Amino acid sequence: MRQLMQKFAAVGFLVFVGLWVGGTVRGYALPYPQAPIFDFSSISFDRLQNARVQAANNLKQMGLATTPVPLVLEGPDVEQIEVYERIAYLGTASRAFEDDEAQLRSAVAGHQGTIFNESSSGLAPDRQLTLDIGVHPEKFDALLQELKQLGKFEHIHVQQRDRTADFRQLNAKRQALKKYLEATLKLRGVKDASIDDTLKVEQRIQEIEKELQAVGVQLGDLLGKESFYHIQMSLREYQTGSRHDREYTMPKRVAHAFVWAMAWWCAAAIAAGVAVGAAVSVRILWPRGVIR
Repeated sequence: MRQLMQKFAAVGFLVFVGLWVGGTVRGYALPYPQAPIFDFSSISFDRLQNARVQAANNLKQMGLATTPVPLVLEGPDVEQIEVYERIAYLGTASRAFEDDEAQLRSAVAGHQGTIFNESSSGLAPDRQLTLDIGVHPEKFDALLQELKQLGKFEHIHVQQRDRTADFRQLNAKRQALKKYLEATLKLRGVKDASIDDTLKVEQRIQEIEKELQAVGVQLGDLLGKESFYHIQMSLREYQTGSRHDREYTMPKRVAHAFVWAMAWWCAAAIAAGVAVGAAVSVRILWPRGVIR
């Protein structure tokens, strides 16, 4: 009987050690969101351009910040206008997702930034938030540095492009369309024109006006009253205790694994004790001689 108890004790101890080691290893196997792999060489400014966000320009330095865009385009200083874009792609992982999200929004507001687009996905503890942020050029670096302090910094990539040539091409297109529209409008007064020709002229006038409107929208994005650089911020959530959680040190992992192993070992011991007790009770209540 004594040997049997010793064997049970040895098995129980080995089971506990196995649970303890398994609990420690389990802490390193907790899920952690892998940072998306960006091919930065192929990232295009068109991604944000298509979202109709404003670029940066030098209208404020020229004293034209409050002048309506049509008057700016007809002014004598139109050739001195410069337009430029700067975009940063920033990725961060967080184990305190809600707190870091609040700090993110507070940082944007503190630097007088604007959130143009926002998307969120997933459920806790696997949530992700992506923001397209616009900020004045003079506050861009300071905001970027503050956002890099949130959570666990993963990656950053900054692109800059001079769009002055694009602006001048659009303005030249606008001037050409205006002249074309003026010439087409003169056809309205042609005498003895057939109904078919008149309808074609009216249709063409509408098409030119639509083109002018589209060009005007693009020029408005380039010459808006507010100049913006842009930051695309991605905040990804991960569980506390994963292998990337630097604050979850080895002593904490071993201690938490000990508690976890003890809880499971006690549960297993209780289950085994109940099973043995039930078997003994059945054997006592139903002796072998009763069962035939």
